[in-house]
Amino acid sequence: MPVQVHVTACDRYRLRVTSWGSGRPPHALVIPGLSADWRALAPQIRSLRGLGWTVHVIDLPGFALTPALQAKDAHVVQLADYVAKVAEDLGVTHALVLGHSLGGGVALHLALRKPELVDGLILIAPAALGVSLHWVYKLYCVPLLGRALLRPALLEASSIRRFLVGSGRRNDARFVGRLVRHGMSARHRALSHRAVIWGNQPRRWELLRAILPGGEQRGMSIDRRISELSKVPTLVLWGNEDRVISVADAKRCRSLPLAEICIAPGVGHSLPLEAPAWANGHIARFVAALRDLGVKAA
Repeated sequence: MPVQVHVTACDRYRLRVTSWGSGRPPHALVIPGLSADWRALAPQIRSLRGLGWTVHVIDLPGFALTPALQAKDAHVVQLADYVAKVAEDLGVTHALVLGHSLGGGVALHLALRKPELVDGLILIAPAALGVSLHWVYKLYCVPLLGRALLRPALLEASSIRRFLVGSGRRNDARFVGRLVRHGMSARHRALSHRAVIWGNQPRRWELLRAILPGGEQRGMSIDRRISELSKVPTLVLWGNEDRVISVADAKRCRSLPLAEICIAPGVGHSLPLEAPAWANGHIARFVAALRDLGVKAA
């Protein structure tokens, strides 16, 4: 099957799905991070395709197609339900789910809400595991200030070096330039970015805790429900220099008997592109183990 682009209507939104592969099982659902698209996970998509998987990259509402996502529809639980609707529309009943950053948080909530769908998880620096986002996130949460900071704009090379890339690639001008080109300044994408941040704020009585150190993810964290994922084979990949979501959050997965945690040295939040060979090596081994387990996705 050549590359196919499919659009699923979910309430007022349209979700773009880009699919590669034969169209037959095994299926992999790939969920990019905040304001990202398939390019942020291109090496992993190619790797899964090469291993015989049909890969479906799901762009979250407002990040590829208009209209922009609204805050009242932007909680990770709702986003997980949108992804489940896309899987149903595609006829996918069992899948490996790979998510990066916000996409990892959505994948976690999808596994909790639709356990019959998710046969395995690959989480790359996921949100929703802990309580440690970058301090700048607090500024985004202040209505007037956040509105100004999250206006449509391209990321500059200096910001990418400071926040997104680890020491291993920080001085690679060609690599940083590629990340700059990946950025998009479309208004609907900026509005959707803002909606996700505002739509995942803690409940009012927890707002004070949110402004204290480490309280940024209280509105989206899976909290005590992580034990419900004890039967899901899970691969957790993280960079030890991640300045967006702290690698310390990986410890939450240590209690899961089927989880493996791998930490890449000198790598930041853009791990899928910073260390593609390292990540793909772990992914290839993980999906081979899934096949040995005989999960339905494989």
